Amino acid sequence: MFASSEGEGGLLADDLTDALEIIIGLEWRDCLTFSGGGDVEVMQISAQHLARSRDKYNPDIDSEAAQVTAALSLHMPPVADLVIRFHAAASETEPDYVVTDGEGQEFDPPFGEHVEPRHGGWR
Repeated sequence: MFASSEGEGGLLADDLTDALEIIIGLEWRDCLTFSGGGDVEVMQISAQHLARSRDKYNPDIDSEAAQVTAALSLHMPPVADLVIRFHAAASETEPDYVVTDGEGQEFDPPFGEHVEPRHGGWR
């Protein structure tokens, strides 16, 4: 599960292995932001754009991710598979689970409404 400082929260994965694979292999926070309200197809498109941007600005990220994956004895599925698993877990947040701040204040749902960045879109 995750909880952001912006008041969003939800399930990240079904277990620790899935969570680590999602964290390592997917720009998961931005994938949620640009999910079109939880549309898995929008998330797939966003994930591909985010991966290209990540690779452009950090060309060593794939080899670094491979090292971490090997060190933790994980299997790194393709991004499309990670998005499906991530979407399934995040979709279970409501109504099955409610994330609160300890004082009873409920966090917002995990999915953002955007489908792409507002200024310039995906490039």
